[in-house]
Amino acid sequence: NGRGSLCVLWPRPGLPNAGKSSVLNAVLGRSAVGVSRAPGRTRYFQTHFLTAQVRLCDCPGLVFPSRAPPELQVLAGVYPIAQLQDPYSAVGFLGSRLALPPLLQLRPPNGPGWTAWELCEAWAEQRGYKTARAARNDVARAANGLLRMAAEGRIRLCLRPPGYS
Repeated sequence: NGRGSLCVLWPRPGLPNAGKSSVLNAVLGRSAVGVSRAPGRTRYFQTHFLTAQVRLCDCPGLVFPSRAPPELQVLAGVYPIAQLQDPYSAVGFLGSRLALPPLLQLRPPNGPGWTAWELCEAWAEQRGYKTARAARNDVARAANGLLRMAAEGRIRLCLRPPGYS
């Protein structure tokens, strides 16, 4: 316009799977970038022009793994559940912070308390998850199911910031 131009750049860094791409699509009014329920869909920095002066940028999620325990990364959706070698530690993390047995209406174990394995076994029993060959409780499937429920927000875990009283 001859008076100088204002360029607004709107990059939104954040955790993976937080909705950055969905917000960009909503602002643009079209499906400009791919979205997925699984983290990691956006693989590179993308720029889209809303107007000549306004650029919207989408970027992959930023993760700082040394700051959060691996179990919390799983529950936050930062680390894909399907790639877990040991889902029971994340279930144990969740179970140590929430009263899962009454929440999920699980039958109490024979022993004094709940281990992550016992939580998964009780959930498998309740849901009818059985292994194909031996028809035993499929605790791995139950563990993945519990973690997916937490990652999707059907089981809610809230943590207070350090130093909060």
